[in-house]
Amino acid sequence: MVSKLWCQEIGHRWRQAAKQEPPQARVLSEPKCQSYVAIWYLYYRWIIFVVWAAFVICSVFEFGSYKPLMQYEKWPIYLTNWDIALGFIQALIGGILVSKRWQLQKISGFDPCNLKLESTERLYWFLYVVTTNMAIGVTVCYWLAVYNPAIHQMDPLNIMMHVCNSVLMLIDLFVTNIPFRLRNFWWCLSIVMFYVIFSVIYYLAGGLDKYGCHYIYKILDWKKPMRTSLVCIGGFTFVTVLHCITCLLANIRDRIYRKIEKINKSVQINMTNDKPLPEKPTEVV
Repeated sequence: MVSKLWCQEIGHRWRQAAKQEPPQARVLSEPKCQSYVAIWYLYYRWIIFVVWAAFVICSVFEFGSYKPLMQYEKWPIYLTNWDIALGFIQALIGGILVSKRWQLQKISGFDPCNLKLESTERLYWFLYVVTTNMAIGVTVCYWLAVYNPAIHQMDPLNIMMHVCNSVLMLIDLFVTNIPFRLRNFWWCLSIVMFYVIFSVIYYLAGGLDKYGCHYIYKILDWKKPMRTSLVCIGGFTFVTVLHCITCLLANIRDRIYRKIEKINKSVQINMTNDKPLPEKPTEVV
């Protein structure tokens, strides 16, 4: 009985999520704590871009690695680097959108509610959600299923690629106003599926990893198709669950800011009520 009610509640919430309208374009270019773009947020967004650019440069040229292998042609085959590339692109688009909003709000009579959700804004929304989920997923999967002390070095580059990326996105999640919705679970799932297809093609083409092994990751060894297929199914499930978790985190973020806003309003009302009324001037007869 409890299980039936629980399933009905999930179904009800899912139907509600499916009926949600697209977000206003303004939420993609403003912080959660403000309804406009302040100078600090403009700087913040470009600092985020610079950090992602540093991630890309360090990962390509192996800056921070204790034992660089200098196999630059292998860079595109790793899922971690796909995440880094997507993070770089979304950070660039985010910086451009915020800069555009910064200029527009200087115009007299500008109303952010009139901003349109066009293809660039939709692409940014898609990439931001995908990058957030992939960054966390890459961190978890790497340390639980991929990392091997005998092969991989615990060096600054490894920490940057498999810890700092997810920490950066989690911090940014609580700063931005970008919505996360359950029905968009397939966004990240589609990228992961595409990567699995790529790994199969790479294996069939005789591709090798940086260490000369006939696979990209040991857990994606297509010499063992049954085991690897089960790993992929587990990965797809994990990505879906992870998206639900990030939606929950976004909901917690929204609740926190609503509570802070409510407290601030009550404080302002109390301060207004505490102000003494101006004394009436005494009339001289």
